[in-house]
Amino acid sequence: MNKLTFLILSASVCFGAVHASPAENPLNDEIRVHLSTTSALSPIYVSHLQGQGGSFDAAYINQLDAALQFDLNYNGSTAVMSHSPEKEQLLSSKDKAAAFNPKNWKNFGVSYVVKWEIEQKNLTAQVFSVQNGSLKQFADIPLSGDAMQDRRQVHRLADAIHLALFNVNGVASSRILYSYQVKNSHPDGKEWLSEIWECDWDGSAPRQITHDGSYCVTPVYVPPTNKFNNDRFLYVSYKNGQPKIYIASLKEGIGHRIIDLGGNQLLPTVSPQRDKVAFISDAAGRADLFIQPFHSETGEFGKPVQLYSFPRATQASPTFSHDGAKIAFVSDKDGGTRIYIISARPTENRSQAQLITKQNKENSCPSWSPDGTKLAYSAKTNGIRQIWIYDFAAGQEQQLTSGPGNKENPSWAANSRHIIFNSTDANSSELYLVNLNQPEVVKITRGPGKKHYPTWGPR
Repeated sequence: MNKLTFLILSASVCFGAVHASPAENPLNDEIRVHLSTTSALSPIYVSHLQGQGGSFDAAYINQLDAALQFDLNYNGSTAVMSHSPEKEQLLSSKDKAAAFNPKNWKNFGVSYVVKWEIEQKNLTAQVFSVQNGSLKQFADIPLSGDAMQDRRQVHRLADAIHLALFNVNGVASSRILYSYQVKNSHPDGKEWLSEIWECDWDGSAPRQITHDGSYCVTPVYVPPTNKFNNDRFLYVSYKNGQPKIYIASLKEGIGHRIIDLGGNQLLPTVSPQRDKVAFISDAAGRADLFIQPFHSETGEFGKPVQLYSFPRATQASPTFSHDGAKIAFVSDKDGGTRIYIISARPTENRSQAQLITKQNKENSCPSWSPDGTKLAYSAKTNGIRQIWIYDFAAGQEQQLTSGPGNKENPSWAANSRHIIFNSTDANSSELYLVNLNQPEVVKITRGPGKKHYPTWGPR
């Protein structure tokens, strides 16, 4: 391996871009969240899901019940209250005026009530606002009997409830792309294999997307628009030796190489407007930041342009601002690995980079929130990588997580409230979910293998 290849691969590992060597000690699940301000969560009561007509068994019903409980408990707006016989008896009344009596529910300290049940093979649901006394009946949802498929119906119902109560779309219907790395059981000389997988926001319904039989990492969705619901994504694969950037559809998972450039290409990211791809390449001699004009339907066009380079420095981990006008990235040009911001428009003269992170010397994998107000990233804090947030309005860096075990690769949901990230462990790493209104981290994956480089996708 020549010095240049070693430089870019070493930098990528350091910056949280490609696979790192397994850590020595397993991660303790005790992850804590520090928030300076939180919004109050509204208490919501969700009735037991009852099945009438004997169409489905108890295990199936329990799965659907757990899905809605999870969705409404971690949406960042509501907190699910514990079940009680008194509340269930109140909801059992066939008289709606009695079942949804505001006075009774106020006495219980409840803000919203969800009553749902299965009648034959349809799911019926109502949501009641205790404050204004309004009752909304949702259209019946046909059930297939396939728990994984019908859980997604429940996720859609949770988002419909969130929209009805807060006039804001929920995130329960969104998906997560990630890289799933396992030890290679075949004697082909490759120690690790990694493919791109997708799962629901709660970690359920995992599905393998790529089948490269190689090492695939750092997936990123091509953003959809109101008029075009794109199902394509970019990722990096080593299937032909050097890391190159590929584009694939979620349905087929067959990668087609984009960006005609020599050397290594890593860490692609797509602008929210879907007109540019930023990435890292050593084609010019160092690990520099490049930008490629892009069309979401026809792919790249024109030639890639070197956007930022600095003598004897390595760049990594670009992320676009919400308007596509700026890029945040990592560079070690001033000694430590820190995060800088530059214009996304190539110029004849070298762009000036604005330093953002000053509190820690080792920062990696920035992710710009969709509303443009914050930047999430990983920073080594007292020897451990934690998730931090930079608030652009306040100009402040704030530590989000603490506790043992490295935490890397944060990615924002479309609501700019939820973040998903991965831990690192000896032989596995897992995905965790957190939102800025709740000081609680939720582990959504378990089991062997390394789940890492998560990216939050559209609904």
